[in-house]
Amino acid sequence: MCSDGYTLTDTPASSLDEMEREWLHLVRLQCTSYEHNQAEGLDRAIDHAEHRYGADIGPEMACRIAVLIRAMRAERQGGFGYLSPYCPNCSRRVTEDEWHLILLMQAGYRGVPSDIDEAAAEFARRAEAPALVAAARRFGSTAVAAVPSRRSRITASASLH
Repeated sequence: MCSDGYTLTDTPASSLDEMEREWLHLVRLQCTSYEHNQAEGLDRAIDHAEHRYGADIGPEMACRIAVLIRAMRAERQGGFGYLSPYCPNCSRRVTEDEWHLILLMQAGYRGVPSDIDEAAAEFARRAEAPALVAAARRFGSTAVAAVPSRRSRITASASLH
């Protein structure tokens, strides 16, 4: 869906880094599976994640994002507007819904429980969202494992204590 009345902002203005743009692309690929009721989007997401993160962690990243989307569908009040993963113009933009999902993914990546709880509630538009919290935590642990520089920083700081 390229635009159906969803609020759009420019991705550069949203300050998405390369890693977050990868997450967003995987989200968009998987959302096409729901939109078209076909597994092609999920297959493409897994292929893309394998290419980006390797055969060991790539499919896990794609699956963690699929679990986030499932939790969103179960707990989020209202719809979810996303842009096409194939449209060059869409790659420079992000919907407000996508932005809030990225905030939840960032919270999961940082791993601070109160931040995850708050981001999940904000994204779900409800007081509590336990399935989204659990999915964001699992996504975060996988995302940290997928980024070698982050993993070595965490290991180095843990060894100092």
